[in-house]
Amino acid sequence: MIRASSDAFTRTACTLAAVLAFAAAPLTARAELQTDPMMLYNTMKSAYDKGATDGWHLGDELNYFSTVLDAGRAFELRRRDDPENYALKGTTVDLATRLHYDPLTNRDAAEWYVRLAAQTYVQDPDRGAAAQALLTKLDADDANFTTLAHDADADASANAANYSGDVQALLGRVDADVRAYGLCRDPYYRSLALTRAAQPDFPIALVPPETAKDLNAFVDGARLASVGYSQNDQEAAKAIVSHRATAKSIPTIGHVLSHDTFLVITAPADEYFGRTKLSPIGVRNELLRISKYLDVGWGAQMTGEALYVVDALDDWRQQYPRDYELPRLLLDTYKTLDRINSPQAHEAQARVRRLLTVEYNTSSEAQSLLAS
Repeated sequence: MIRASSDAFTRTACTLAAVLAFAAAPLTARAELQTDPMMLYNTMKSAYDKGATDGWHLGDELNYFSTVLDAGRAFELRRRDDPENYALKGTTVDLATRLHYDPLTNRDAAEWYVRLAAQTYVQDPDRGAAAQALLTKLDADDANFTTLAHDADADASANAANYSGDVQALLGRVDADVRAYGLCRDPYYRSLALTRAAQPDFPIALVPPETAKDLNAFVDGARLASVGYSQNDQEAAKAIVSHRATAKSIPTIGHVLSHDTFLVITAPADEYFGRTKLSPIGVRNELLRISKYLDVGWGAQMTGEALYVVDALDDWRQQYPRDYELPRLLLDTYKTLDRINSPQAHEAQARVRRLLTVEYNTSSEAQSLLAS
C-alpha cells in the first residue's frame, strides 16, 4: 500500500434468508468483472500522488477515497485472496473514519464495501475501535431515515470544520442539507441549506447541477413566500440571488477533483448476476414475467422469484455501481415487490427503497419515489 510522506496524513495507502440479507456482504457467485484491479490500483496511486502535490484539499481527499473504494471493490470481486485486498480494506476504514463517510452524501454507491471493510477490521488491535464505530453508525443510519439525515448534516459539518474555507467542504455541507431534506422533508434542513448558501464565502457558482436544481427550488419557494418558508428563509434567498451576480469574484480555497478510471460503468449484456444467473436483459424480462403472474392473482406465490431479482440486482450494483440502468430497475423492482403481500417481500421492498433513495438519491427515479 501507499504511505504518506507528510506528517499531516497517514494512509496505508441462496435461501430466502440469504437473499434478504443481500446488502450485508458480497455474494460468492460472481459474474466476470471486466475492470482490471491493477488498473484501478494505479489510478488510486495517481490520485494519492496528485493529492500530495496539491496539498490535500478536501476534494483531493475525497477523490483519493473514491479511487480506493473502486480499487478495493475490484480486488474483492476479482482477486479476493490477494494480500492487497486486505490492505485496501484497512485504508478504507482509515479514510471512511477521517473523512466522515456518509452513505447519503457519498457518490460511489459503496456502502456494502465500507461495511465489509469495517467488519474485516473490527477485531484489529489498531483499527478495531474505528471499525466498530463505523459499523454502529451505518447500522443506525440503515434503521432510520431521520438518523441518516441528521448524520449527513453532522458528517458534512465535521468536514467543514476540519477543512475551514475549503470549497468542497462548503459545497458538501449544503449538498448534505439538500439531500437530507429530500429524504425526510424536514424544513429544518431546507432552512440550513438556504442559510449556508447565503453566506458570503459560499461558492455559489460551483454548486453541482444535481444540488443546484433543488437549491434553486428552495430559493424560488422562499422568494415567493410559499407555505412553510420562514422570514429568515426569505432573507437568505435574497442574499443567494444577490451573490450570484458577484460569484466570480468570490475567492475559494481548494478544488473538486474527479478521476478518469472507474469500475466499468455499464454491465455487458452477456454477463450474469446473482444465484439464478440473470443477465441485464434477463432481469428486465423476469420483472415482466412476475408482473404477468401478479396480474392473474399469484400474489405471495411470486415472493421467491422477486427476491431472486433483488439478489441479481445486488450482484449487479456491487460490480457496476454507476450503471445508469440501476435506478430504473430498482424502482421497477420496488413497485413489483409492493404488489406481493408477504413478510419477505415487504422486507426486501424496504431495502430496495433505501438503496434507491440513498445510494442513487440524485436520480429521477429516487426523486419520484421520495415525492410519492
